[in-house]
Amino acid sequence: MLEITPAGANGLFLSVDDERNLLFEKFSEGIDLKRFMKSPVRSIAQRSWEGEYLFKGHRKVIVAADPALATTIPVPLALPREAGSGKSQIMLAELENMIAQAMGKIFNQCRAEAAKRLGVHEVDTVLVGAKARNFSVDGHRVMDPVGFAGKKVSLLLELTFTARALFEDLQQQFNSPDDFFFAESPQSRLTSLARVRKLPLNLIAEDGPRGAALYVLQETRDGHPVLYREKLQWSFEGLFLRIAAELGVSDAAARELYRSYCAGGMSAGAARAFKKVIDPAVDALLKEAGKAKLRGPVYIDADHDLPFALPHRHGSMVFERFPAGEVLGQLGFAEDIARSMPRRAVYRTLLPFIEAYFDRSNSEINQKLRRRLHWLVD
Repeated sequence: MLEITPAGANGLFLSVDDERNLLFEKFSEGIDLKRFMKSPVRSIAQRSWEGEYLFKGHRKVIVAADPALATTIPVPLALPREAGSGKSQIMLAELENMIAQAMGKIFNQCRAEAAKRLGVHEVDTVLVGAKARNFSVDGHRVMDPVGFAGKKVSLLLELTFTARALFEDLQQQFNSPDDFFFAESPQSRLTSLARVRKLPLNLIAEDGPRGAALYVLQETRDGHPVLYREKLQWSFEGLFLRIAAELGVSDAAARELYRSYCAGGMSAGAARAFKKVIDPAVDALLKEAGKAKLRGPVYIDADHDLPFALPHRHGSMVFERFPAGEVLGQLGFAEDIARSMPRRAVYRTLLPFIEAYFDRSNSEINQKLRRRLHWLVD
């Protein structure tokens, strides 16, 4: 499993036995992604769609990308069938063509939005994933519309984009016939949590050095879970800049002081003085989150602790610590992380594994859509 951020890549190597015991092998920080992906064994085990397997690799690659490097845009679609075909069964080829035509119409608009989120030019914004789910035929929910008769097919199409630089590093995987799981980190964490907690769920994630993004996973009127995202005008970087400016210290010293404060390492007097320094930044975070009128718990996906004890109630919001261990335990996984492994970093890398393990999106129609992505890559 790879966690990729603008600062670099971390890798977690593990195995799972038949009883869902997680067997941790190695945790590596600062992986050279290009070198790792060009491993001789990996390159032999995987071939392009036009090629054939030489042998099936025993490893599965799971990638969770920082929201500064990848983003998913959900698009609800209502696709009418051709006139006079409402009484005939929907065939796979027909469904594929309907969705592909819709993708072609919405692609430019979605790519423009993705480019804005990623902070790159549209030319360097690459579509790497397309998944269709939440199907209904003439308003009736179905797992798969193929074989049903009706006049209109409705669905949610999720388009995942990444920056070209990351695409080129992972191109071998994206073009491989192997089952490759690629997701935006906050999305995978929320959807894994939704397996043990009720919706709605909210997550505030760092989104580049100067901002944050709010992710809200909630049910739509038809009962389907959908992930929404919006920008927050707040960041930990801004908090550290305030500390540095107010106290006249370096950025490194500001970060160390903040860590000491959160860990309870300051005297009572120093902690009170430090709290006055950071209170305006903390109030700004609470104000920004309050604008969204959130319901349910709010989690923070960041490398830093919040400057108040959790759980912390503010109006209708309750900030909580992300229960990674609870997610694993309730889903039947037994884990024993070695003392030499950084627990927080391992959990951040491990949660996307939950989604990959239970992922059922590799349906026939999604396999077809994946093969069509090369239309829009260039």
